[in-house]
Amino acid sequence: MIDESLMEKIVSMEPADRLELIGVVWDSLSANDLPVTDAEKALLDARLADMESNPEDQSSWSEVKTRLNRLLP
Repeated sequence: MIDESLMEKIVSMEPADRLELIGVVWDSLSANDLPVTDAEKALLDARLADMESNPEDQSSWSEVKTRLNRLLP
């Protein structure tokens, strides 16, 4: 359980500072700290295998970002 006084400090922070804190906390976790089910591992392995065997079917981040931006009003 998170200490209530810590939560009060967090919610009083500016949004940009809270986002930075999220990144710092996320970076403090190791791969062993993140629970991944066998089904999720199988899905990730299948997607990785597809990516490796069909590289021409993949989109770069800039292409994905452009498509997403087109969806915004």
